[in-house]
Amino acid sequence: MLKKSIQSIIIDNAKIILDDNILNKAWLLIENNKIKSFGKGAKPKVSNHKIINVQGGYLSPGFIDLHIHGKIEKISNMQVKTGTTGFLMTLHAGDFKRFAQKIKTAKKTDLSGAACLGFNLEGPFINKDMAGAQPKNFIQAPDIPAMQVLIKQTNNYIKIITFACELKGADKFIKLLKKHAIVPALGHSQATYEQAQKAIDLGAYYATHSFNRMSGISARNPGLSTQVLLNNKLSAEIIADGHHVHPALLKLLVQNKSVDKIVLVTDSVAAMDDKTLKMIAGVYRMEDSALNRACSGAGYTIAGSKLTMLQAVKNMVYLTDVKLESVVKMASANPAGILGLDKRKGKIAKGFDADLVIFDQDFKCKMTIVCGKVVFNR
Repeated sequence: MLKKSIQSIIIDNAKIILDDNILNKAWLLIENNKIKSFGKGAKPKVSNHKIINVQGGYLSPGFIDLHIHGKIEKISNMQVKTGTTGFLMTLHAGDFKRFAQKIKTAKKTDLSGAACLGFNLEGPFINKDMAGAQPKNFIQAPDIPAMQVLIKQTNNYIKIITFACELKGADKFIKLLKKHAIVPALGHSQATYEQAQKAIDLGAYYATHSFNRMSGISARNPGLSTQVLLNNKLSAEIIADGHHVHPALLKLLVQNKSVDKIVLVTDSVAAMDDKTLKMIAGVYRMEDSALNRACSGAGYTIAGSKLTMLQAVKNMVYLTDVKLESVVKMASANPAGILGLDKRKGKIAKGFDADLVIFDQDFKCKMTIVCGKVVFNR
């Protein structure tokens, strides 16, 4: 039997966003779900191919969102429409049986949009006083035996765990995470500058939604936020919706950290279908029942954003004046590196997975390609 030929795709007339520059009037060839080649001038001669003329649109690596909440199918279908090709399903504090069940179910779920690359546990090993919208009844100190069981049950599908490094047992917990190639993420924490430094020295290298729910900066007690700004061993996750973090802090971040150490995320809860969440002043909030105030913003705790990755890229370009190609790295190559996928995802390079997004000068998504397949086309 003759082997069926596989159709190639040539994307033509594109502005290809590379690591450090933009290649104008360029083409890119996809074969066998991989980036085969790209360049300017004469297009390659291939049989059984399809040409997609993007009419001068930007061709970018697909975005990878390491922090997003909701129903897995809804996340996949919603976010692919705005350039996200891969994501980590993120869970709030909960019990371990719930974690195991959700992760096992997710691994069996067929997705038609963005790919689920694993799970991100935002709790339960966080500081109760910095819980935010997370359920406090599940919050606890690091439980190494329970985590060992969960890691085994889920076959290393957990990729990031947020914890408060000031809690008892945090030192041993970092060692456990490193042993299993899970990213130790500092967040929801009241850590002092010194406690954060110790955790970084032990191997923590990621900060969950920087400046939100973490010890801030004061004259005699620089907290975890100061480590985020000064310590380039720490990659800073940031929600660039203009609401979670003031634009002045976004500018301060890019002035203090290497481009390679900033990771854009959405922390979106738009796919949660949670009727207790209310959209107030640009963000989703959960009512603080102890205060029970009128729906005016006061008495409501920020619970997440409605942000998309493409909007985050646009915001960073306009709010910080960082070059587009550098901001795209924050949304693609940098998160791929955090997951250890930087040899096959996160940038436009020969042999990399054909995870791509095409958008126009107004940052509107025109097409998204996941593993060589067009999954969204406006």
